[in-house]
Amino acid sequence: MKIDLSGIPVIDNHCHPFVRGREPEVFAENFCIGLYPVSAENMRSTFYYQQVINALKDFFGMPKEATEEEVLAFRDKCAGEDREAYAHRLFESQNIKGFLCDFGFPISQITNPENKLTEDEIKEYRDACEGYAKIYDIDRIEWVANRIVAEEPSFDEFERRLAEETKALVKEKNLIALKSVVAYYTGLDVRPLSRDEFRKGYYLYLYNKENWEYHKMFRDFIFIKACEICKELDIPLQVHTGLGDTPHCHIVRVNPANLTDALNDPRVMGTKLVLIHGGYPYCEELGMLVNHFEHVYCDCSSFIPFAGIAAYDKLKALLELCPTRKLFFGTDAGLILEGLWFGAMNFKKVYARILEELIGDGYITYEFAMKSAEDILYNNVKRVYQIP
Repeated sequence: MKIDLSGIPVIDNHCHPFVRGREPEVFAENFCIGLYPVSAENMRSTFYYQQVINALKDFFGMPKEATEEEVLAFRDKCAGEDREAYAHRLFESQNIKGFLCDFGFPISQITNPENKLTEDEIKEYRDACEGYAKIYDIDRIEWVANRIVAEEPSFDEFERRLAEETKALVKEKNLIALKSVVAYYTGLDVRPLSRDEFRKGYYLYLYNKENWEYHKMFRDFIFIKACEICKELDIPLQVHTGLGDTPHCHIVRVNPANLTDALNDPRVMGTKLVLIHGGYPYCEELGMLVNHFEHVYCDCSSFIPFAGIAAYDKLKALLELCPTRKLFFGTDAGLILEGLWFGAMNFKKVYARILEELIGDGYITYEFAMKSAEDILYNNVKRVYQIP
């Protein structure tokens, strides 16, 4: 049975701004997800890059024999003449209605906290989406924590200000969720220590900020507090897992299975945790967590689209245990428009193929298949994030 998902509306659970001045000069350089420079020649040899070039060729109605240079020249013409019209054309083709946007990249509070988007850049991004796709803001609790700890207040003062200033940030910016990147700092093996143990760890960290164990106790405390704050405000906490920015992404420490002890902690239980990036490459482990913990959700961002041809196998692996009501579509794309567009297009193509196989094997009905697609692409985000 043929499945057509093209008309289903899409909300991207996790992405980043596309800003004209931040776009890499060489188109191919956007296709590496790490922070180390990678040659354009190597990126051009990835399947992901080739997939996007061929998809753009079809989108522009160009002949199959059109060269990469011809495709990019036409792309640059469209984006240069009227960027907003080009954005809307891409969004409309996949019925993209909204973005849950983390403004933490291209800003990095780890490598260059001063490299912030300007007000003009943010306005340009919002203007490009105006009238078609709505932007819902997300911010990182680490920004608040890093600013406060730089003043080296007492533990009690740090804890009080972290809660108060984070809540103020949520209200001021009308945030739809918070985000934790503890995975980048010290990994996902969050140890749910007692408050007294965290207090001791905080002062040890102030004494020696280069010590790994002290730093870890400090970062673990921030994660636990983030869970408590989000639970109180009844908003989700997005948590980075899996694939991410090298060198901060330690491939062993970002396995979502490392969160198991923290997920069982009473301070974390009941917090709506959205484990993003599918935990890639640990998709099976993430699916198990989402299956076993009622308050845990996930998305498929980053491995769709950055892992290219992995989308089919890894999405099936994630769905071995993950309930379709707890999975969100996402891309983790930014900088250029095409990542957001291709991610939605590729997900619909791959998920339709999976559904067709499952229906053909007699595992699911057509009705369940379509309902699951509508949930993953649109309904689940609206329900969990309480979007009107």
